Amino acid sequence: MNIEEYIRRNRNQLDVEKPDEDYLWTGISHSINKKSERTRFLPMKIAAAVILVIAISFIGYQVTSLQNNQQLILAKIDPTLAKQEAQFQNQIQSFYTLIEESDYDKDQLITSFKDLEYIDTLISKYSDDLNKHGPNPKLLNSLMDLYQKKIRMLNRMLNEIEKDKKYENTKTNI
Repeated sequence: MNIEEYIRRNRNQLDVEKPDEDYLWTGISHSINKKSERTRFLPMKIAAAVILVIAISFIGYQVTSLQNNQQLILAKIDPTLAKQEAQFQNQIQSFYTLIEESDYDKDQLITSFKDLEYIDTLISKYSDDLNKHGPNPKLLNSLMDLYQKKIRMLNRMLNEIEKDKKYENTKTNI
Protein backbone atom coordinates (compact mmCIF):
# COMPACT_ATOMS: atom_id res chain seq x y z
CA MET A 1 0.00 0.00 0.00
CA ASN A 2 1.14 3.46 -0.89
CA ILE A 3 1.51 6.13 1.82
CA GLU A 4 -0.76 8.53 -0.03
CA GLU A 5 -3.51 5.98 -0.23
CA TYR A 6 -3.15 5.20 3.45
CA ILE A 7 -3.52 8.89 4.34
CA ARG A 8 -6.57 9.29 2.14
CA ARG A 9 -8.30 6.25 3.61
CA ASN A 10 -7.48 7.00 7.24
CA ARG A 11 -7.67 10.79 7.18
CA ASN A 12 -10.58 11.01 9.59
CA GLN A 13 -8.73 8.94 12.16
CA LEU A 14 -5.47 10.92 11.79
CA ASP A 15 -6.97 14.41 12.22
CA VAL A 16 -8.74 13.73 15.51
CA GLU A 17 -6.27 15.53 17.77
CA LYS A 18 -6.65 19.26 18.26
CA PRO A 19 -3.75 21.51 19.25
CA ASP A 20 -3.62 22.95 22.76
CA GLU A 21 -4.05 26.63 21.99
CA ASP A 22 -3.25 27.77 25.54
CA TYR A 23 0.10 26.00 25.40
CA LEU A 24 0.89 27.51 22.00
CA TRP A 25 0.02 31.06 23.12
CA THR A 26 2.11 30.64 26.27
CA GLY A 27 5.11 29.71 24.13
CA ILE A 28 4.53 32.64 21.78
CA SER A 29 4.15 35.16 24.60
CA HIS A 30 7.26 33.77 26.29
CA SER A 31 9.32 34.27 23.12
CA ILE A 32 7.98 37.83 22.77
CA ASN A 33 9.04 38.60 26.36
CA LYS A 34 12.57 37.35 25.64
CA LYS A 35 12.90 39.82 22.77
CA SER A 36 11.83 42.69 24.98
CA GLU A 37 14.50 41.71 27.54
CA ARG A 38 17.13 41.94 24.80
CA THR A 39 15.96 45.38 23.79
CA ARG A 40 15.92 46.45 27.44
CA PHE A 41 19.69 45.97 27.68
CA LEU A 42 20.40 47.64 24.34
CA PRO A 43 20.47 51.21 25.75
CA MET A 44 22.84 50.04 28.48
CA LYS A 45 25.17 48.54 25.90
CA ILE A 46 25.07 51.74 23.84
CA ALA A 47 25.79 53.83 26.94
CA ALA A 48 28.73 51.59 27.85
CA ALA A 49 30.14 51.95 24.33
CA VAL A 50 29.80 55.75 24.46
CA ILE A 51 31.52 55.87 27.85
CA LEU A 52 34.32 53.69 26.51
CA VAL A 53 34.85 55.97 23.50
CA ILE A 54 34.88 59.05 25.73
CA ALA A 55 37.38 57.43 28.11
CA ILE A 56 39.71 56.45 25.27
CA SER A 57 39.47 59.96 23.81
CA PHE A 58 40.26 61.52 27.19
CA ILE A 59 43.27 59.25 27.70
CA GLY A 60 44.53 60.07 24.20
CA TYR A 61 44.15 63.78 24.91
CA GLN A 62 46.04 63.44 28.19
CA VAL A 63 48.90 61.57 26.52
CA THR A 64 49.26 64.14 23.75
CA SER A 65 49.06 67.02 26.21
CA LEU A 66 51.79 65.41 28.32
CA GLN A 67 53.99 65.16 25.24
CA ASN A 68 53.39 68.81 24.42
CA ASN A 69 53.75 69.86 28.06
CA GLN A 70 57.47 70.50 27.75
CA GLN A 71 56.89 72.92 24.88
CA LEU A 72 54.38 74.80 26.97
CA ILE A 73 56.86 75.14 29.83
CA LEU A 74 59.47 76.78 27.65
CA ALA A 75 56.88 78.85 25.83
CA LYS A 76 56.04 80.51 29.15
CA ILE A 77 59.71 81.11 29.91
CA ASP A 78 61.18 82.13 26.56
CA PRO A 79 59.49 81.95 23.12
CA THR A 80 62.81 81.55 21.27
CA LEU A 81 63.73 78.58 23.44
CA ALA A 82 60.29 77.13 22.84
CA LYS A 83 60.83 77.37 19.06
CA GLN A 84 64.24 75.78 19.41
CA GLU A 85 62.78 73.00 21.55
CA ALA A 86 60.03 72.41 19.01
CA GLN A 87 62.67 72.10 16.28
CA PHE A 88 64.62 69.63 18.41
CA GLN A 89 61.50 67.56 19.06
CA ASN A 90 60.58 67.53 15.36
CA GLN A 91 64.10 66.44 14.46
CA ILE A 92 64.02 63.73 17.13
CA GLN A 93 60.67 62.48 15.84
CA SER A 94 61.97 62.35 12.27
CA PHE A 95 65.02 60.36 13.42
CA TYR A 96 62.76 57.90 15.25
CA THR A 97 60.66 57.54 12.12
CA LEU A 98 63.74 56.84 9.99
CA ILE A 99 64.99 54.28 12.48
CA GLU A 100 61.62 52.53 12.61
CA GLU A 101 61.43 52.40 8.81
CA SER A 102 64.90 50.89 8.45
CA ASP A 103 65.43 47.20 8.86
CA TYR A 104 68.08 46.86 11.56
CA ASP A 105 69.31 44.43 14.16
CA LYS A 106 69.27 45.84 17.69
CA ASP A 107 72.13 43.61 18.76
CA GLN A 108 74.49 45.12 16.19
CA LEU A 109 73.91 48.69 17.32
CA ILE A 110 76.56 50.10 19.62
CA THR A 111 74.25 52.86 20.81
CA SER A 112 71.38 51.43 22.82
CA PHE A 113 67.85 52.61 23.38
CA LYS A 114 68.52 52.52 27.13
CA ASP A 115 70.75 55.56 26.75
CA LEU A 116 67.94 57.38 24.97
CA GLU A 117 65.50 56.41 27.71
CA TYR A 118 67.93 57.77 30.29
CA ILE A 119 68.07 61.09 28.44
CA ASP A 120 64.26 61.12 28.36
CA THR A 121 64.10 60.67 32.13
CA LEU A 122 66.58 63.51 32.59
CA ILE A 123 64.52 65.75 30.31
CA SER A 124 61.44 64.89 32.34
CA LYS A 125 63.21 65.67 35.62
CA TYR A 126 64.54 68.97 34.31
CA SER A 127 61.07 69.91 33.09
CA ASP A 128 59.64 69.12 36.52
CA ASP A 129 62.31 71.29 38.11
CA LEU A 130 61.39 74.13 35.76
CA ASN A 131 57.78 73.77 36.83
CA LYS A 132 58.65 73.79 40.52
CA HIS A 133 61.38 76.39 40.67
CA GLY A 134 60.80 78.58 37.65
CA PRO A 135 63.31 79.56 34.98
CA ASN A 136 66.92 78.86 35.78
CA PRO A 137 69.51 79.62 33.04
CA LYS A 138 71.69 76.64 33.95
CA LEU A 139 68.70 74.32 33.91
CA LEU A 140 67.52 75.67 30.56
CA ASN A 141 70.99 75.24 29.05
CA SER A 142 71.18 71.70 30.41
CA LEU A 143 67.77 70.89 28.96
CA MET A 144 68.78 72.17 25.51
CA ASP A 145 72.06 70.25 25.81
CA LEU A 146 70.11 67.04 26.53
CA TYR A 147 68.03 67.54 23.39
CA GLN A 148 71.20 68.02 21.35
CA LYS A 149 72.76 64.89 22.85
CA LYS A 150 69.67 62.89 22.04
CA ILE A 151 69.78 64.12 18.45
CA ARG A 152 73.45 63.17 18.19
CA MET A 153 72.76 59.70 19.57
CA LEU A 154 69.90 59.14 17.14
CA ASN A 155 72.10 60.36 14.28
CA ARG A 156 74.81 57.94 15.42
CA MET A 157 72.28 55.11 15.42
CA LEU A 158 71.23 55.96 11.87
CA ASN A 159 74.87 56.05 10.77
CA GLU A 160 75.46 52.64 12.36
CA ILE A 161 72.45 51.23 10.55
CA GLU A 162 73.64 52.66 7.23
CA LYS A 163 77.17 51.27 7.74
CA ASP A 164 75.76 47.83 8.49
CA LYS A 165 73.63 47.93 5.34
CA LYS A 166 76.58 49.06 3.21
CA TYR A 167 78.75 46.34 4.71
CA GLU A 168 76.10 43.70 4.02
CA ASN A 169 75.73 44.91 0.43
CA THR A 170 79.50 44.80 -0.20
CA LYS A 171 79.71 41.41 1.53
CA THR A 172 77.07 39.93 -0.77
CA ASN A 173 78.69 41.45 -3.89
CA ILE A 174 82.04 39.76 -3.19
